Amino acid sequence: MLQNYKEIMDRSKSQVTVLAEDVYTAFERSCEAFANDDIEKATEAKKMMKDAHNQSNKIDNEIIKTLALFSPEAKDLRVLIAYLKITNELTRISDYIRGHAKHIKMQISGEVDLTLLKNNAISFHESTKKSLRAAVDSIHSTDIERLEHIHRVVNVEESKCDDIFSILEKSLLEQICVLPEQASDFIRFLDSMRKLERISDRSVDIVKLSFYAQKGGKIKI
Repeated sequence: MLQNYKEIMDRSKSQVTVLAEDVYTAFERSCEAFANDDIEKATEAKKMMKDAHNQSNKIDNEIIKTLALFSPEAKDLRVLIAYLKITNELTRISDYIRGHAKHIKMQISGEVDLTLLKNNAISFHESTKKSLRAAVDSIHSTDIERLEHIHRVVNVEESKCDDIFSILEKSLLEQICVLPEQASDFIRFLDSMRKLERISDRSVDIVKLSFYAQKGGKIKI
């Protein structure tokens, strides 16, 4: 019985980390698609996230079954609760990635000129990617000092995302004033960037949940 329980706990962690790595890889593809105007990479990113909701539901169902059958306590209970919340965060991030990939494909085939925004937008993607990488690393980690370091990293990158987004928003408004006929395209682009900003926010939440799983205390997200 105990061995079976340990196997189930190990499998839950493995499933969550696999989902997290898939989400990160898909976002990497979308970043490459944006930087290089690569429709194929955007299609690949969107396709990778097609089954994310099903993966998340399977993980959640197994965790709920584990809670019902074994009534875990203390750290094991914290870990399972954290996993339930982490899968929700990953699912929402997968939605943002699918939407972002779709927007990239429309952007590449459209006529809007993003040349003046490209450098800042790429920096924004890179900082968001670092935030998500930190979140994935936190799921892998059980060391408190390592988690504290990851927490500092993700907060720095999330702050960078906020700063770069503010710059992008100002630049886009200036572009709209110059090219009002393309206002709808610029607004769609801004909306896509705003959703990327939420990826960094949710990455911070994932790190907090990973920290809670290992150290306890109150969940603060």
